[in-house]
Amino acid sequence: MIVVPYRKFFVTALLGAALVGCSNEADPNSPEGKRQAVFKQMLKQSEPMGGMLSDRLPFDGNIFAEHAKKLAQLADQPWSHFPEPGEDPETNRAKADIWSDPQGFAQAIDTYKTAVVDLTDATQGGVSGPAQVSDQLRAVQQACKACHDTYRR
Repeated sequence: MIVVPYRKFFVTALLGAALVGCSNEADPNSPEGKRQAVFKQMLKQSEPMGGMLSDRLPFDGNIFAEHAKKLAQLADQPWSHFPEPGEDPETNRAKADIWSDPQGFAQAIDTYKTAVVDLTDATQGGVSGPAQVSDQLRAVQQACKACHDTYRR
């Protein structure tokens, strides 16, 4: 069972989400607010899966598969709420690299989406245990982290 990498990632993610909640909330109707709302929904799906793989939550293959399915339904949603290059962006935590490297950002999004599809595919027909999905969830987490490391302050 893999414990340490998932725990460290999700503790960091939860702290980051908590800090976002402490900061000035974006207007929920703004692109920033819409992005934040979708990313929070994504975290609500991925966090329990990580908890199951780290033994923090009891493993339930059906619940894991349902979270993966919901994550897949959200995977396309936040990206349309990012400003286009040249637009006057709202105050946000995006680095300028999003606009100076739009191809790299697009590739990071595609990597994430592919990882989510792979995770969802691994859950088709049921999930018998953590080993069946741990590599796929790790790929989703790594795609999130890589994008944040490159494109987020």
